[in-house]
Amino acid sequence: MLLQRLDQHPIRALTADDIAPFRDAVADYRRLGVLRYRRAPDDLDLVSITIDEHGNAMVAGGAQEGIRWLDIDFRAVGWQIRRSAGLAGPPVERLSDKVVHLGQFPDDPHRRVFYLVRLLTDANVIELVSSLKGRSSTAWPVILTPTPRQFALDIGRRIALEGVAIAAASDLLDEQAALPLVLKLAAIGLPTELPPDALEMSEHSATARYHRRGLKLEPRDFRVLAELAREAASDGGFVPGDDLLAALAAGQACDALPQVEQVTVSVSRLRTALAAAAGLERPAAQKLIQNDRRGGYRLAIEPGKIFLG
Repeated sequence: MLLQRLDQHPIRALTADDIAPFRDAVADYRRLGVLRYRRAPDDLDLVSITIDEHGNAMVAGGAQEGIRWLDIDFRAVGWQIRRSAGLAGPPVERLSDKVVHLGQFPDDPHRRVFYLVRLLTDANVIELVSSLKGRSSTAWPVILTPTPRQFALDIGRRIALEGVAIAAASDLLDEQAALPLVLKLAAIGLPTELPPDALEMSEHSATARYHRRGLKLEPRDFRVLAELAREAASDGGFVPGDDLLAALAAGQACDALPQVEQVTVSVSRLRTALAAAAGLERPAAQKLIQNDRRGGYRLAIEPGKIFLG
């Protein structure tokens, strides 16, 4: 119930009727600071004020006996999740009214960093994912939502392409734990077993692997491959030559803009590098990146075997 309320806007108070069946748990949460009594001035919603014929304010009602209004402390929820899961690193930080940074597992080889995010929707998830990836630097963000989230198909695919895991805290609760808000986080956000012929690219570190072998690419060729891979991963078609030319030009001085012919040269180098990693003979290299008559190119790798990060 607490996680459900946490995923509402604004975070709703818990009344005496809400907490009656959970008195022992509420006492634990109060000791942890997760639940706090609402300050008296905030109880004005229990009061009705009228003006008499002389212009004087008349107050009626007031806090009813037995009503205990409790508010949920978002940051304290994050602190308890961090503590119970054994996360470490920089302290719990409330980044906004929707996002709390929780921390990381010590010595985690997968470099995951966990965030608790409420009110996540199709409208804000892509922007948030991009923001957290930028903030996490070389680490991989894992987003915990208080309750399950269902995203539109195209949004879900974009999230998958970003390599960001999203899981519901309510689905991860350890019901046998002695402490409140203990989440089973160990397996959340771990990379899946990749196919042996996968193309893996990290735009953060500008590295690429194909058939589990590193590709030695110049930065400009890497940008071209990234452009092709993004289109192929979304089951798209050919990438126009002008888009690849823009990828080549990115990061170069204005007086050193590439020529159209350099797209052909870059694609040729990519074919050679991909074929070498896959152990293919030169004639087969041509099939890895196809071209059309309009000057576009298409990476001929299945979408399910392309992993971008």
